[in-house]
Amino acid sequence: MKTATAIATAMALLSLTNVPVLAATATKYQFKGQNASASFYQSDDCSYTDVSVYGFDSVTKSGPGAPISQTGAYFYYSNYNYCTGTQSYGDGFSENVTFTSNKLNSATLNGTFTVYDYYSGASKTATVNLTWTGTGDTYRGKSQSRYQGPGYTSSYRFNGSSRDAQVSGSVTLDGTNLIANLTSYGSLSTSSSGSLEIIK
Repeated sequence: MKTATAIATAMALLSLTNVPVLAATATKYQFKGQNASASFYQSDDCSYTDVSVYGFDSVTKSGPGAPISQTGAYFYYSNYNYCTGTQSYGDGFSENVTFTSNKLNSATLNGTFTVYDYYSGASKTATVNLTWTGTGDTYRGKSQSRYQGPGYTSSYRFNGSSRDAQVSGSVTLDGTNLIANLTSYGSLSTSSSGSLEIIK
């Protein structure tokens, strides 16, 4: 009887050792980049115009692979005339641009790319030639967070700086400079961030 009990106990322990152990999975993401943004606007009794341009140069890394570098620009425009009822608005993105940034001191963006006008349904050509010059104080910020639950842990960190900037140059759409005589606002920024997610 004792022999049978011992055999049963041994078989139970052996079956437990054969149970597969689920390994923890970790997802890691890192980002580092510099960017410049500019907005131009105008408003009067009849019309409103808004133009936004964003250029960036970044490096991202996800998992064990090699870091990925990317340079690009995003462009948005909107115009509405209340007196005539005419309007146009559209946007576009391109990686075929030249963007250089000297941290928070200056930046330049040059490129020509296709944008889509949502009101007319037509594709148009935009050319951006802008220069940013940093002005005033530099603002810095840091943040860090951590979340934990049953079988789950995640953490996030951020470190960034920004500075106001004067913007000069041109943003043309089908040969027309959209920002001529418009009020402008610009900024330069640099940041690095990372996240880690572990699921057990």
